Amino acid sequence: MSPQQKTARGNVRTVEEPERRIGITLQLWRAGSSRELERYVRRLLKLLPRHRGQLERRAREVEAGPERPDAVLVLSFPDGPAVEGFLRDPRRDDFDDLASRALAQSLITGARAHDVQDHDPVEVTALPQAESTD
Repeated sequence: MSPQQKTARGNVRTVEEPERRIGITLQLWRAGSSRELERYVRRLLKLLPRHRGQLERRAREVEAGPERPDAVLVLSFPDGPAVEGFLRDPRRDDFDDLASRALAQSLITGARAHDVQDHDPVEVTALPQAESTD
């Protein structure tokens, strides 16, 4: 039940609580072409609605060195079971072959709760470059 609050005129109104979501970050290093990586990402993102997931941010065409990912996805879900459902979705098996061609490595981090209203959805187009140590 949403909390209520009195207005300046003494009226009572319902105050909506911010939606809390769990965020995870996927870092992807490509093995194949950038086109294969993009195909893999598109297939992966198509699974989000089934688990009430959302793409919050995406870094693509990142100029990467061997230690930097080629793409970064920040996803959010309403709760832990939705995250688990996404990570264990058997439909991911349908594109294992594509994943093996597209990805050299992937890393999933995060699973922290945040208020949706705290963040504007944005699309990131590049990550900052590391300073050269030459």
